[in-house]
Amino acid sequence: MRKAGLILLLATLSCSRAPLRQLVTIEFRTSCQSTRSSVNPPEEAVEDVNLFIFGPEGVMEEHIWAKSSTGISVSLLEDVPYTYFACANAGYRLQDVGIEELEGMRYYLTYTDEYSKGIPMSCVARDVVAGEEGKVELELQRCMARLEIRMDRSALYSGVDIDVESIEVGACPRSVQLFGKSRVRSKDDIFAKGFNKDGRDVWALNTGSGAVSEPLYLYILENCQGDLLDDAHGPEDKVFESLDGRGELCSHVIIKASYYSPRYHTKPGEYLIYRFYLGESPGNFDVRRNVNYRITVRPEGSGLNENSWRVDRGAIEAN
Repeated sequence: MRKAGLILLLATLSCSRAPLRQLVTIEFRTSCQSTRSSVNPPEEAVEDVNLFIFGPEGVMEEHIWAKSSTGISVSLLEDVPYTYFACANAGYRLQDVGIEELEGMRYYLTYTDEYSKGIPMSCVARDVVAGEEGKVELELQRCMARLEIRMDRSALYSGVDIDVESIEVGACPRSVQLFGKSRVRSKDDIFAKGFNKDGRDVWALNTGSGAVSEPLYLYILENCQGDLLDDAHGPEDKVFESLDGRGELCSHVIIKASYYSPRYHTKPGEYLIYRFYLGESPGNFDVRRNVNYRITVRPEGSGLNENSWRVDRGAIEAN
């Protein structure tokens, strides 16, 4: 009888042993659909990281703000799945909040090119077990799309000159939902004047080894407005009626150019304007994060074949 009681006592002590912990190193890598090396902005640069770690019950275990992404070490339970939320280049420590609040959190830009020192990035990894090596790798994705824009003048008549003077993002988002699909919700979410370049900063669109120019790069926070035009079959159909407010929330590009041909020219101080909505099909208006959109603007003939919202000829007069 004494022997049996001793065995029962030992078993009870064994079951009450505290869970084992291990030192886990969280490493970050960036995800990008292009290998382009950029100086401004530095696409792969990570200046700071906010890392949130949640246990299986959704309770926050850690919130770490680090000025470097070269490995963050933290003590966690062995063989336990954790959920990780990470945000890079916010520039400050985010508030301590739960999973639901993080899923709805938005990051705001103060001005249109505030990302010049580091593009905002984020990631979510759910139910991750560190394993024996004690390492977790998180893939950061840019919260912005990159627009790679070229001018193709190969279809213009001889003697027609179109020189780009400026380029601007219309309906340029002021904020982005960090950890979920993001869209502009109202005109309050849009900068009064979108990100723009002019002068020497747009010279790439006027240079090149042939009829196609060098690329110019623009960056824009994600703005997924979805499928809005069921009957659009081509770029010429991608317009809204003048009183249709949906178009005000859809991001687009505005190119202003000086124009000269044997018959017409732009008035002094005024410009020929080309506009086009962004998206992934004629009826779609999604501008998705971490995607590189290659766009070629190809005016044909005189370059004045259309007079509409897309091609504004108001500044053109006869020679």
